[in-house]
Amino acid sequence: MDINRIYNEDCQEGIKRIPDASVDCIITDPPYLYLKGQKLEREFDERELFKEFKRVLQPDGFVVLFGRGTSFYRWNVILSQLGFSFKEEVIWDKSYITSPLLALLRVHETISISSLGKGSINRVKVPYIEAKCGDVASVLQDLRRMKAILHNPKSLKAVEDFLINNVASYDLDRVSGYNVSAQPGFKNEDRCAAVVRAMSDGCTERSIIRTDLYKDEKANKQGLHGDMKIGDRSCNVISSMECGMNEKSIIKIVRDHYSAIHPTQKPVRLIERLLALTTQSDDVVLDPFIGSCSTAIACVNTNRKYIGFEIDKEYYDAGIKRLNEVLCIRNE
Repeated sequence: MDINRIYNEDCQEGIKRIPDASVDCIITDPPYLYLKGQKLEREFDERELFKEFKRVLQPDGFVVLFGRGTSFYRWNVILSQLGFSFKEEVIWDKSYITSPLLALLRVHETISISSLGKGSINRVKVPYIEAKCGDVASVLQDLRRMKAILHNPKSLKAVEDFLINNVASYDLDRVSGYNVSAQPGFKNEDRCAAVVRAMSDGCTERSIIRTDLYKDEKANKQGLHGDMKIGDRSCNVISSMECGMNEKSIIKIVRDHYSAIHPTQKPVRLIERLLALTTQSDDVVLDPFIGSCSTAIACVNTNRKYIGFEIDKEYYDAGIKRLNEVLCIRNE
């Protein structure tokens, strides 16, 4: 089985040629079987395909599964019965109503992350502006915390320490005053410094997607050097602006609309953030229902390897054309 290739065939047959334990992550959007009359709604043997998922995955590999409704919950039950452990649920906020005639307007899709063995989700950072997209109230709160630096000598000193030394470790005497409480061994930071650190280091990913696009030798997993994990919240703000914020469990990315070549096309940036949570550079990613090739493009952009299957010739040709356009740009 060749790596970095898309195959125009039924994934239920093609996956049988993939060697055991050779894939690090499977990320896919199977047919939900609710779009009546659509040619992409082909039934598949769910249990047998998921057994193949288990065979080809590395011991701590992940399955990242898009879905909705009854089929989505049934798929996750089958994965559990096959020995997969549920790790996390992510919500994709599409900012777009896909079913305007329904009583409940649907603007999201659900994504489950399951793993074999003891696979753990990566702690990653999302750029501050991207993480705060549309959350005006949160940005205003951060600005108020920044303003407080001018009136609070302790916060001002903490921010100065962070900007000059990239350090957010303070003795209890310094952080035990205005708007701060601290005990040894706990991460307690002045709110102003927290905003500064968030702007500098980035924000922790939330339950709607997580990414790790920030790389700097200065930063550890907390974004700073420091033994006591005690800091000023103003530093947190500056840190998140510079280095990004931890990923959240709800990811807000506008869906592809006018540029879509597939009815259920996923934004490349969404796939990139999911890959950041579940893979490392040079990992092998499988998408059995690759459609528009968003997964392959995300792999190219993030230095992952890919294998994809698409049974429909029309979608296959359109997806390959889209992927080749990206590859040509990168090779220029």
